[in-house]
Amino acid sequence: MAEGEDMQTFTSIMDALVRISTSMKNMEKELLCPVCQEMYKQPLVLPCTHNVCQACAREVLGQQGYIGHGGDPSSEPTSPASTPSTRSPRLSRRTLPKPDRLDRLLKSGFGTYPGRKRGALHPQVIMFPCPACQGDVELGERGLAGLFRNLTLERVVERYRQSVSVGGAILCQLCKPPPLEATKGCTECRATFCNECFKLFHPWGTQKAQHEPTLPTLSFRPKGLMCPDHKEEVTHYCKTCQRLVCQLCRVRRTHSGHKITPVLSAYQALKDKLTKSLTYILGNQDTVQTQICELEETVRHTEVSGQQAKEEVSQLVRGLGAVLEEKRASLLQAIEECQQERLARLSAQIQEHRSLLDGSGLVGYAQEVLKETDQPCFVQAAKQLHNRIARATEALQTFRPAASSSFRHCQLDVGREMKLLTELNFLRAACPLCPSSPSCMLYLSRTHANVPSLPWGPS
Repeated sequence: MAEGEDMQTFTSIMDALVRISTSMKNMEKELLCPVCQEMYKQPLVLPCTHNVCQACAREVLGQQGYIGHGGDPSSEPTSPASTPSTRSPRLSRRTLPKPDRLDRLLKSGFGTYPGRKRGALHPQVIMFPCPACQGDVELGERGLAGLFRNLTLERVVERYRQSVSVGGAILCQLCKPPPLEATKGCTECRATFCNECFKLFHPWGTQKAQHEPTLPTLSFRPKGLMCPDHKEEVTHYCKTCQRLVCQLCRVRRTHSGHKITPVLSAYQALKDKLTKSLTYILGNQDTVQTQICELEETVRHTEVSGQQAKEEVSQLVRGLGAVLEEKRASLLQAIEECQQERLARLSAQIQEHRSLLDGSGLVGYAQEVLKETDQPCFVQAAKQLHNRIARATEALQTFRPAASSSFRHCQLDVGREMKLLTELNFLRAACPLCPSSPSCMLYLSRTHANVPSLPWGPS
């Protein structure tokens, strides 16, 4: 009986581990930087609430031409514990400002506190192209140095790496070769230690003995979230700016009149909202799955309807092409008939003029008639000949081609038709789900033309 219960417990534990592992693997796409498409490394929170690696953010700003604005948002040193004994205690244990200093700042309204440049009347506005939302966000005059590190996201990435066994064992950084596997980490020293090295570098009775050991890691983070402007621990949340602030931030004119609450209140409110929303989602998994099936069916219908729409549009456009081809043949036939008529008239005119040449038929016949001495016979023959010669003489004096060579009257004015074809578009019957999307226009419209609607539109 006991063995059966043990087996059941073991099976339950294994099923839970499998579910956790699957959940972590499915979460990987949420942990990828939109710039480098790799796991986040020291992610920064942009004003648009999206995240980006600190190194990637510097590279993007460099490509945008901003030099000297990629300051490190963290006050922690970047080197690992190669020389942990030389670190200054002041770097990690700055005291809060004294009350008298706060009073002076509050009364004066200005000062040379960290983050303020003396004489900067027109600070440079630094814009950062967010790769996630494709929008330009303003970083302020301090650039990346004014952004918070997303320490929670770093912890999630680290837990994910541990769940999928990324990177293998972490070794002690202070051991002589070959190093032993690390068992502890120290955020203050920013190093990983085995048991012996941790005791050696944290001797009893010294200030380092107060350092709290953590799990070994390769990514060290400060214990708490620090204000990027004043390097003080954040203690409040400005609801107006939607930003975490420290004690010095509260007395700055930029937060004058803003609604500021303790960070504990903001923490509890956001945690309750997130828990409530997450509980609702987890409690409606059947609804989610049903909607996924509906969306997949919609995708299939969209593919079929889209292909049918393409075929219908192609058929209509081919019909337009056939009408244009028929009209083209008709117009060309009319031009051909006009051309042949003109050529016939010009040919007749040429023949008439050739008859006026010396030695030609009409001139030669007239010359022979003039040789007639019988007056009655001459009058009889010359009367008819004189009319022909008179007409030829008049044509010679008032010469003009019998037909024009220009076909300007056959030119087409297709401006209106070209405009109609250019404006040929779908009817503005938009999809109710995405009315601004042109891909959802469902009917083809021919302006000023009697064209039926396509059958693949909505009923």
